Amino acid sequence: MIEVRAESRPGLATRPNEDAYLCMNDLVIVADGATAPPSLGTGCIHSPRWYATTLVANAGLANVGSPDAPLTDILSEAIRRTTNAHASTCDVVHPGTPSSTVVALRAADTQAEWLVLGDATLAFEGPQGLQVVSDTRLSNSSKAERHAVLTGGNADGRRGDRIAALSNAQRSFRNVDGGFWIAAADPNAAYQALTGTEPLAPGSTWRAALLTDGAALAVDTYALTDWHGALDVLQSAGTTAFLDAVRKVESDDPDFSSYPRMKRSDDATVAYVSGTTL
Repeated sequence: MIEVRAESRPGLATRPNEDAYLCMNDLVIVADGATAPPSLGTGCIHSPRWYATTLVANAGLANVGSPDAPLTDILSEAIRRTTNAHASTCDVVHPGTPSSTVVALRAADTQAEWLVLGDATLAFEGPQGLQVVSDTRLSNSSKAERHAVLTGGNADGRRGDRIAALSNAQRSFRNVDGGFWIAAADPNAAYQALTGTEPLAPGSTWRAALLTDGAALAVDTYALTDWHGALDVLQSAGTTAFLDAVRKVESDDPDFSSYPRMKRSDDATVAYVSGTTL
């Protein structure tokens, strides 16, 4: 039996939230649609929000149809269905076609299975202790362009240009050997995800957090707590208090001076999952 508490917030009230999540029976999945600067184009009539929400819905359908399939197969099928849903209207081989990061957790009687693709994070604490999984392949690509964004500020009014340059550079590293992997048009990307299982003995309790990068900032950038503390906050105070703390830091640092980051406030989603094995 599992219990799930989840919350998602847009980075800006004036823009749609491009994160999405799905909680159903034994499966929890969180996705973060990737934003592309308009100047670069995507070859698609759909938004990152459409892609992320369609992807998690298709993952749910795939899980219902094949509940014993590995999470990589579930995600691969979800990508295939999502690609087919707009292949007739859009250029799905365009380098900027809509894409999404994914973090998923599925609990069974004897084990919990997890998957991380793209810069999302899973923190899982069970009988074997605490494990934190974060896919760093995206942040390790285009380092010069990323450094320019994080350190450049916007005093010269060209922060948008630097972000566009970073996005353009990252396209050449996306879903290729030696680069980073993300859900987009190719179902085979699912098999490049970080995956694992956690054994669950009878009577054991466990807890986990699935976070998009905008929520994981609480620990990995703002250092408000460590991952054990983050799970404690989510367990005792809830998702609202956790995301409130993230937004407080960002509102107090509007010019990025204390905490260099990609956006003043990013879409932020966290799902807190806890369970007891029978």
